[in-house]
Amino acid sequence: MSPARLGLGTAPFMAGYSWGDDPRATDPAPLLEACLDGGIHYVDTSGHYGDVETLLGRLRPKLHRHAARLCVKVAMFDWPHGVDEALERLGESTVDTVMVHSANARFMREPQLADAMHGITTRRRAARTGASTYGVDDASYVLAQPWGDAVQVEHSLLNPSVVRAVGPHLRSGQEIVVRSVLCRGLLTARWRDVPAPGDATISPTIERLAALAAAWGFADLAELAIRFALDTPHVGVVLVGLASIAELHTALAAAGHAPLTAAQLDALGEFDLSSADWTHLERWPVPA
Repeated sequence: MSPARLGLGTAPFMAGYSWGDDPRATDPAPLLEACLDGGIHYVDTSGHYGDVETLLGRLRPKLHRHAARLCVKVAMFDWPHGVDEALERLGESTVDTVMVHSANARFMREPQLADAMHGITTRRRAARTGASTYGVDDASYVLAQPWGDAVQVEHSLLNPSVVRAVGPHLRSGQEIVVRSVLCRGLLTARWRDVPAPGDATISPTIERLAALAAAWGFADLAELAIRFALDTPHVGVVLVGLASIAELHTALAAAGHAPLTAAQLDALGEFDLSSADWTHLERWPVPA
């Protein structure tokens, strides 16, 4: 099994995405170029991430030089015409992957979706198709479909439940892409700024994890969290949402760190809190 690779999640390129002090650069182009130069050659984007697709279109020559894989996510209400519109903004005739963005079970069961997915690959608009989902059931459904070449799911050391459930059942050639490996900022030094659901177990849990990261020689908790995702069996791509060069350095340091040992992975198993609501990001209250 090949080791997981880092991918760039571009949602943080939007203003106001981060909690607390927003570290987003005024112009994300230098950060994107630094990611490519640093070896991150999978880029996840969506038309709902501001003008990111247009920015990627301007950087198309550099993306091609690095043979970057583009994953384009299109919202359910934009299907199917949104696929062509996204590729137009990117200046591409084809991309690596097209996914339904935040797909729900009802939409995925529409027969028109299967036809549209088939058309995307036969027209060579993308090499593979799939969906980004939440939870085990929807991820399992995607991977059971003929068009389910790839699925993007939530995954963190606090909640590895989806990959644990679906990973062993992958067919040859299928790919799991994981996101939210920092649990929306809970697994970073800025965790106190994160408006997570109220739960008395959050603070002691994060503090114990931070101490463990330091004891194991990681620069910070985020580096440990990314390394955990990279070392998770069946994961193909680990998306990291980056908003600054400092965050890029953390991600690259995690990728360059020695893999976690079996004993360390066993120790982190104590922090698998998948049964707690607060580790499921889709259950967090929607801000007013």
